[in-house]
Order: sequence, then C-alpha cells, then structure tokens
Amino acid sequence: MRKKVQFKFMLLLALMAGVFMACDDDDEKLDVGNPDFTFNSETGEYFVRIGKEIPLSVHVADAVNPVYAWKQDGKIVSDDTIYYFQGKIIGESFVKFQLDADNGSVAKQVKVNVVDRLTPRIKTEAAAVAYCGIEREFAAETEYTDETTVFEWSYGGKVVSHDSILKFKEEDINVYTLALKVTNEDGVDVKSINVSVIPEEEPLLFFDNARYVLPSMLDKAITMTCPIGKNVVLAPVKFAISDQAVYEWKVDGQVQSGQTSVCFNFTPSAEGKTYEIDVTTTDKGKTASAKVFVQCTPKEGTYFRPTTSRSSYISNHCFEFTPAPGQFIRFNQNQTAEDARRQIQNTLDNGGGTSWIASLGAWGGYFILGFDHSVEDDGLGEADFDIVGNPLGKYWCECGVVWVSQDENGNGIPDDTWYELKGSETGKPGITQRYALKYYRPTAEKQDVLSIDNDGNLSFLARNAYHPDSGYYPWFMKEEYYILTGTCLGNQFKTEGLETNWGFDWGYVDNINEPAGFRIENAIQQDGSPANLKYIDFVKVHTAQMGQGAAVGEVSTESSAAMDLRLKDKK
Repeated sequence: MRKKVQFKFMLLLALMAGVFMACDDDDEKLDVGNPDFTFNSETGEYFVRIGKEIPLSVHVADAVNPVYAWKQDGKIVSDDTIYYFQGKIIGESFVKFQLDADNGSVAKQVKVNVVDRLTPRIKTEAAAVAYCGIEREFAAETEYTDETTVFEWSYGGKVVSHDSILKFKEEDINVYTLALKVTNEDGVDVKSINVSVIPEEEPLLFFDNARYVLPSMLDKAITMTCPIGKNVVLAPVKFAISDQAVYEWKVDGQVQSGQTSVCFNFTPSAEGKTYEIDVTTTDKGKTASAKVFVQCTPKEGTYFRPTTSRSSYISNHCFEFTPAPGQFIRFNQNQTAEDARRQIQNTLDNGGGTSWIASLGAWGGYFILGFDHSVEDDGLGEADFDIVGNPLGKYWCECGVVWVSQDENGNGIPDDTWYELKGSETGKPGITQRYALKYYRPTAEKQDVLSIDNDGNLSFLARNAYHPDSGYYPWFMKEEYYILTGTCLGNQFKTEGLETNWGFDWGYVDNINEPAGFRIENAIQQDGSPANLKYIDFVKVHTAQMGQGAAVGEVSTESSAAMDLRLKDKK
C-alpha cells in the first residue's frame, strides 16, 4: 500500500514538473520577441548584368520555427534564406521575402535591376589608418566584379600592384594617398584612399573628471572632491588596456590590499585633507600609471545655495562649450575656446535657453552650465529639472547623456566631482561607461577627421555633402589631438531607404523620454552605485551616440539649457 502511495506521489510530482517546464517553455517563447530579418544589400536594391545571376539572401533573427518564401511575380521561387535571381530581361523586378514563425510574421520587398552593362564599384573606405613602421594590408572591396576584373594600385604617381590586396608601410606621421583603379569588361571605377599614418597606441591611464584632455595634460594630476562622510568611486580612463588588466591602488603611498579592479571606492576620513591616490595597471607585460588628488570637503549641504526672488529657473551661466567635430561646428583658426563659450552665453543672456542652444557635434561634444541656486532632489521620485532637444519622433533622436555636480568645495566653479545620471540603457550590453575618443587635428581644413577610441577602433568623421564648407573641427584645439570622455550608448543608426536613429525609453537629452524630465536621485558613481546627492549646482550634456549618414551627417545632440522644474512652475 505504501509503495502505491509513493508511486502516485512521485507521478504527481512528475506531472507538476512537466507543467512548470511547459510554462517555462512558453515564457521563453514569449521572451523571444517578434521575428525580423535583414537583406544582404544595405539599400534593399540589387543590380545584375543580363545573363548573369545574383544571390539574394537574408539574415533572420528571433524566429521560432520559421518558414521562408521568396515570391516573384506572385509565385514562390525559393523556400530557403537565399534565392539566386536570374537576370533574363533588362528592367526592374520586385522580389518579396516572407517569414512566417510561431511568434509572428514579417515580409519585405527588394528591387532587382537587370542591366546590359555593369561597371565595377569600389566599396573600400576613402580614409584609413596605419601605424608608423608597421605594414598594413589594404583590400580592394568591390561589387560587380568577375574573372575579367583587373586591379591597379598607384602610390606616389607610380603603379605599385595589380593584386586585389596592397601591402603598405610608411615610417613618418603624415597623410598618404593611394589610388585604386578597378576595371571589368563593362567599365572602370577609380577611388582615392587617404591613409593617416600615426604612432602605435601605447597603454595609457589618466583621470579626466568630465572635461576634455590634451596631450600636454596627460602627465598632470587633477583634483576631485568628496564631502566628509561620503565616498567617491575613482575610475581612470584607459587606452590600449584590456579588460584582463590588474590594478594596484595606493593612498598616500600605501598599497590598498585587495583593490585590483579598475574602480576604487574611497572614503576620506579627514576634512580639509587632500589625499594623493596612485593607480598602476599591468596588462600583457606592459604597465601604465595615473595619479589623482581627492580633497575632503565639508559635509554635503555646507555650500547649498537656496533660491531667492531673483533666482532664474534656467541654468543661466555657461562655463564651457567643447564640441566634437561636426557639420555645424563653425569655429575658424582665429577663434578661441572663449569664443565657443560666449556663443552659448550670449543666447542665455538674451533670454534663450528653453529650446536648443547648441549642436554639440559628434560623440563626446559637450557643454557645462550652472544654476544661480542649488536644485534640490524632491525625494518623491519626480523630475527635478528638464533639458529638451529637437527629436523628430521616436525614429530620429540624437541622444545625449546628462552629468551633474555639486559645488562641494564652495568656489562657485564646476571643478568638483561629476556624476552621470543613469538612463534606461545604463548597465545593458553594448553600453560603454568610461568611453573615450581621440579626435586628431586634420592637417587641412577639408579633410575628414580621424578618431581612435580607447578600445583601438578607428573611424573617420566624413564631411557631409550638404554642408561641405562647414568648419567641422574646433580649430581652437591646437594640439595634435584632444580626448573626449563619457558614456557611449548603443548605435541605433540605420540606413534602409530612410536614414533613422531610434531613441531610447528614458533618461537622455534630444530623445523621446517617458517619463519626461531628469531626476537627481538617478545620479550614479563610476561603478554604477548610487551617488545619493541631495542637490546639484552644475549640469553637463554630451553627445552619447556614434553614427553618420550620407544625408543627415553625424549624430549630434542638440540641447537646451537645464531648467529647474519646481522653480519654473512658480514663475
């Protein structure tokens, strides 16, 4: 009898487990989302020569038990993810791909142009980077080539190779021009490639505290602040250093046992004292070091500035405007950083600020504004201040990250510790805190701008055809390069006919936010822990996305001044 009861009990457990597993399976299916796919053509348009064939293919994502169908002239011509289109008749044809899955269906159409002649097209980028004394290979990336194709590389006015790959090496820092000529039986394409030769990156550590850095500043230690009774998380910016690096931290010469990560949580204990903090990293046999001073200031609230009858709800003083390169950055060789600051200050002095007051340029460009009073956290979870941009619905946003600071040392200027306001993307994969970008000063005014990030990725900010004569570079930056730092959000830029840059859920400038406005309670330390600020005095906004298109140019945050919402409601 006991065995039967035990058997029934075990059977019941097994059935219950099966039910729960089924529920888990259903939950997994619900978490997949809707299926989607992309074509192997960026534009959704294909070209093929008469009598030839071309593969049309798709990359499918998030599809549960998918079924595929390519349709041409209303007939199914393939049930795979690839369809070989035959160019039989000159003209345009439209082919539809349909994806049906358990979690949804989606269909898209492409156009195929059948032509009698199809000249080659060079896709290789017009700008590239090589390192001094290190050989680099350049591959001829092309379309519409076949066995009849001939390649020709020229350099210094001479033909140097007929291979599809060129080996290039130069010792000196400069911009060198390669010429690539590609010929097939239908015609010719020619392209110039400007190669910027720069020194190879060496491991580098430095502290920035939310402002730009020049080469001449890298060996100079900055001072950060921390009120007595609070803590500050220190995290240096790193270049050419991997995530596997090990760190050693010292406070006034004393090694901090067990502190081996890139972030160091420091709590000063003596008001008025300035601590010297050193960090050294070891990575793949190489080392780099940086120094920062931390001043222990009086307790939070000592320098709080209450509102008065004359207080402005707008952050009405611009301390700094340092743009990144961009199509609307128009500062010539004779202008200064003060001219840039005055551009915003004049707008504020003339009653502006409630709509966007500046285009910040590409990633990292920023301004720093100050209130004439301290803006308090209401403690109720409501928005404390607002900053607006000019997004065009959800499909065109140019998101900027907000940073805040208290006047912890009471000197009235923003030389204190800065804290990022977290948004909907904070902590998600693909979002990079402590990101940094070197913008190299062009050798000529109309060159594309080279940049290198702290992971070693190289890119060029190309001049926009609709604004060819814009300044593009802030020429008051006189040194070889300048470094901008901050947070890099995921790249949302897409080119599928219409160029779009989708926004995020909440927490960013020049974005469709829900809920709207910004909350001081969202201020975080460099490791993501809460900063627990009771109020702020200064605000910084910087462009936080990468991306550029042929028509719209670079993604560039447009931002208003910050506005104290509770004071605004009283006006």
